[in-house]
Amino acid sequence: MMRYPRRQFKICLIGDGYVGKTSVRRQYLREGFKTSYIPTLGVDFAQKTVTLDGETTNLVIWDIAGQPAFEGLRRRYYLGCSGIILIYSVVDRTSFENASKWLVEAHGYMGKLPPLIIAGNKVDLRESHRAQDTVSTEEGRSFAELFSERMNTPVFFIETSAVTGQNIDDAFMALTRMMTEIMDKKSAASVAARAAEQPTLATASSSENLTEQKEATPAVEEVRSPFAPVSTTSSKGRTVSTSEVGDTVPSATPVIDPITALPSDSPLLQEERVAAAMKELSALRAELQNKEEEMAKALSELDTRLLTLRNTVYVKQIMYDHLKAQLTTTRQEWAEAYDEYLRIDKRRSEELTRRSDQIQEIRKGIDKVSKTIIRRISELERGGSSNGPVTTDT
Repeated sequence: MMRYPRRQFKICLIGDGYVGKTSVRRQYLREGFKTSYIPTLGVDFAQKTVTLDGETTNLVIWDIAGQPAFEGLRRRYYLGCSGIILIYSVVDRTSFENASKWLVEAHGYMGKLPPLIIAGNKVDLRESHRAQDTVSTEEGRSFAELFSERMNTPVFFIETSAVTGQNIDDAFMALTRMMTEIMDKKSAASVAARAAEQPTLATASSSENLTEQKEATPAVEEVRSPFAPVSTTSSKGRTVSTSEVGDTVPSATPVIDPITALPSDSPLLQEERVAAAMKELSALRAELQNKEEEMAKALSELDTRLLTLRNTVYVKQIMYDHLKAQLTTTRQEWAEAYDEYLRIDKRRSEELTRRSDQIQEIRKGIDKVSKTIIRRISELERGGSSNGPVTTDT
């Protein structure tokens, strides 16, 4: 029966912005993503089915944006990650210097790093830049070896070009093999652990089998030479030697039909009705195999769609939670701003009233002094001058 993908791995692409992560995954997928969440969430995802050692595997690739604006969301993107590809640009030393920061961040979020590929991208541009501005192959390999030793995690170093496609497939295939080996080791350890949990049952079963073997083995009456002729007993009790048996011993085991339990060359199977039924049975078996292959293909397609939808739902959930958090924060900020607005507006009203009262008092004083001046001028014009000071009315 045709097998459909059962192994699934989530791969995270990490690294600074503009090092070529998106170009790398597009080159690997041979097509762009149908939907982009990077502008709002800083992540894209898609999947690809590959075959390794005859086994089909689904790879779910998450392209994580490197911009600082999405740092708060990245923790959730690492959830369930089976492997990481860290990408830096060989013509951007800053991206190489930041590589350790990305790995420290991933380690902080995940606790223990999964299999890791460190890829120096844009090797096609190395010759067009000054040597002192580029990252050499030796530097990249030394960094990978040092990190693998310090973090006790498998690391594979490779240099790539998203423009020419150099080593892109090899990088993903190497990571797939690393992830598969770890999965197989875990599966083997799990089987061994389950077997170790039932030692008593296994021992009891072995003892029973040994007892049955002893009971079924006849007692040995004499020790014969390995070259002595073997004899059997006939139905009449006469001992018959192997020389007398001769050709009566079959030279090969006959092929047994799985349905009738008869030898395949049995005359009974040649009977007309039996032969017709056997022909019909053969046709049904062929039809069964076809249906099983059709089912496997349908399940494979549905599993692929389900995997895409699961990731879509997960990203939408992240988007919802992110927008919900933003809404909560915005609502709180709006409430605080509105409260501040009311406080300032009240203060403005109070200040306006106080200042208006002060201004009104000053205006009254001005009017009073003005009237006094006018009155004094009138007195002077009438000739009733006085050398006394000009005073205002109380």
